Amino acid sequence: MRKEEKKAQSKDFVNEKTRIFGENMRAVRKQRGFTTEVLATFLNISTAYVGLIERGERRPSLETFLKVCEFFGESPEAMLKEASRGLAVRETKMAAKNIDAEKIQNRNKMVISMLETFDPVELDHVISMIRGFKNYVEMRQGQ
Repeated sequence: MRKEEKKAQSKDFVNEKTRIFGENMRAVRKQRGFTTEVLATFLNISTAYVGLIERGERRPSLETFLKVCEFFGESPEAMLKEASRGLAVRETKMAAKNIDAEKIQNRNKMVISMLETFDPVELDHVISMIRGFKNYVEMRQGQ
């Protein structure tokens, strides 16, 4: 294979992963009830740039890519998988457990609007409380 062909194949692969990542980013953001404004603020980029990434028109920097994964609590691998093989599987599992996606989305919106009123120190405290409560619930369910 010639050098030019290898370059073209590599570029096609990167473009495909960029498209998949953007689609997954949009799907997860909408499913969880986040606006582009909230995500853009967390990533310290413009809402227009969030849209470009979601449409696969721009490739995020490695830092932005990792921050998106962190924001959604998803692995980089999951964010780069085709939706039919990756994140959509989780949605199917949620549906199988009779989890009402609309109810979750409405709760997310309510929690986000409440959290937007906190300063960073208060948010750190809330995050610690949530982690502790999650551990408590997991421990209780394990008994």
